[in-house]
Amino acid sequence: MAPRRKKVKFEMETGDGDKIAITFEGALTREKLYQLADFLELVSGAPEPSENIRGNKLAKLMSIVEKHFPYSFFTSREIAEAYQYEFGEPIPLSTASTYLARLAERGWLERTGSGNLARYRIVHGEARQKEFETV
Repeated sequence: MAPRRKKVKFEMETGDGDKIAITFEGALTREKLYQLADFLELVSGAPEPSENIRGNKLAKLMSIVEKHFPYSFFTSREIAEAYQYEFGEPIPLSTASTYLARLAERGWLERTGSGNLARYRIVHGEARQKEFETV
């Protein structure tokens, strides 16, 4: 008899009233849970930078941006290198690029250029506040 597959269902509601339900069936590992948490966080909106959830790549990435690049432009490659240095674990360049692009869409970062030439910078002050009020 084959072992029974575990089934876990995650449900959440965003601030806009959207409901998200994810059903996961199979071997649920810690890394897969972190990936699911990252996904849910990305679709529900960026967290406050002070929220540093252990193992959460998005929160860690945001802390890297604030610590190493508070006022200067940076690339996704520079973020990936700083992430590796700070946390002793790699973050795929594609993951860093995706997170930075989404943070830019939400108004937390300013983006110039595109593709491999994309550069980012933290949005400060009123411009950032206005972006979050409209999200």
